[in-house]
Amino acid sequence: MILCDIAIVDCVIEKFSGAEHILSSLLSRRKTILVLLIAIYCAYDLMVALYTAWDFTTDDAYISWYYARQLVSGKGLFWHATLPPVEGYSNFLWLMIAALVIKLQLPLVSSMKVISCCSLGLALLFLYRLARLFCSPLLSILPVFLFSHYTGVTWWAVSGLETLFYCALSLALIWQCTLAFGYQTVDDRPWPNRFSLYSTTHWIITNMLLLLLSLTRFEGIVWIIPLAVFIGCQYLSAQRELGFKNHKRLFLWGSTTFICFVLPYLVYFIWRLIYFSHWIPNSYRCKALAYGQFLAVDFDYFLFITPLLVLSVPYLLSANKDCRHVLLWLPSVLYTLLLWKANPVVTYGLRLFLSPFALFSILPVLGLNQLIQYFKFFRWDPEYLAAVLMLFITWFFVPGNDLNHLSKSVAEYNERTQNRMTIADLLNRKAKRGDSVLLDDCGIIPFFSREDIRFIDAQCLNNSDLTQKPFKNDLSLYADYLNSKVKPDWVITNYYPMESRGDYLTDLLYEKHFFKNYQLVSTLNSGFYLNKNQPQGKKMIDFVYQIFKRVNKPGYNGSLELESQEPKW
Repeated sequence: MILCDIAIVDCVIEKFSGAEHILSSLLSRRKTILVLLIAIYCAYDLMVALYTAWDFTTDDAYISWYYARQLVSGKGLFWHATLPPVEGYSNFLWLMIAALVIKLQLPLVSSMKVISCCSLGLALLFLYRLARLFCSPLLSILPVFLFSHYTGVTWWAVSGLETLFYCALSLALIWQCTLAFGYQTVDDRPWPNRFSLYSTTHWIITNMLLLLLSLTRFEGIVWIIPLAVFIGCQYLSAQRELGFKNHKRLFLWGSTTFICFVLPYLVYFIWRLIYFSHWIPNSYRCKALAYGQFLAVDFDYFLFITPLLVLSVPYLLSANKDCRHVLLWLPSVLYTLLLWKANPVVTYGLRLFLSPFALFSILPVLGLNQLIQYFKFFRWDPEYLAAVLMLFITWFFVPGNDLNHLSKSVAEYNERTQNRMTIADLLNRKAKRGDSVLLDDCGIIPFFSREDIRFIDAQCLNNSDLTQKPFKNDLSLYADYLNSKVKPDWVITNYYPMESRGDYLTDLLYEKHFFKNYQLVSTLNSGFYLNKNQPQGKKMIDFVYQIFKRVNKPGYNGSLELESQEPKW
């Protein structure tokens, strides 16, 4: 009788276990469906937004493409064949990719945009795989939603710049580094001894990615710091167990780092130093160290991430976190230090902060999940609550892809682009062979102008004179030099009516009566309508080009035809 009762109990337990397994399977399937729905929404939202913004190409992209074309045509990395070399680009590897596209005679603009959009797709994949090392599939898709929702991602993906390519490399770097140190995807199975899972293969990939990152942008080298802090933390937290006690592995990994990263980067850096004679690229010295821009960029980024930072606090203060947390927040700290004096123009839409932001996006998810875990009285799965709250917070606090705003922004920018093309056409028709042009907007205009025209960058980005003494940090002296020695044949100025100012060098030239020897040839305006639904309403002019021609040089025969484009009110 007792044996019969025991058999009945075993049968009930077996059926209960089977029911529990079925219930667990159903819950897992529901989560999988929810993950797929969020992923499909992200893909749809991005594709529609990318299609809407596709016609946008930033003027700065043409600077790198100009150097790429110079390289392919055998002129080297020179702004002009008659001028000393100057490192006016900030994206060497991206420039090389553009040069390859030109060499293969592929359509340059669309090809670079396709590469950038593919990089965005890879970045989202790497972000998901990295998040899976911290949490479940449902929670891991939330950083992907958060990052892809931000409108700056779409804007810079179609810009023609390397932003999303660089972002994909940085996410892949952190992902591969964590895999190299034995961290595995979170699932229902307990981890084996992590130190037995150290992977030399992933360490090789990590070093190769660090090299590519450092070649893509100059500041890519600073990603060594979060890696070093992470490795140091690993060593201090597990001194007795750490795999580096194995001297054979230590030697192997050190040799790998030297061969895959240190040696090739050292070769590149020495070549750079010899070729351009500067330790730091012009792009960083001109735009990352701008006068009067103390913490302007950092403050914008801090305001943007403040709600997400608050959500991250429970995880950052929890006792069960490991060394990986430094990989998520330290890049943001490093970039705030790098860009403490940066010109806000170069970080519009968080352009230079997108890589740190992508990593940071994992933290609020972990923090929110940690907070919910404190409340044990919830009978439902806390992951569902975390997902709902994170989706709501993202929609509420993070600027999304407003298609009307994107369309309007593209139209406004393209009006200025059309003005640039008009200027290039004017110079191609009216400039004499070998004429010099002082220009403050060196992108589209030099790219589409004749090769014999010599463009003088009014900023130090592509101007070797402004990178060295006596003109370095002394624009007033350089203005005197332009007035007395250079005397450019053409001058193209920028004016910002809404701010009632021009560029600093232009204002100095006006003060020195530089333009008394020049005739205004053309004025081109661009702006926006106050009410997009009333295109015939009042138009606000926010940018004005003025093209001047020098008139008192020998051989000048009479006045030029005045071409102007009046504002359409």
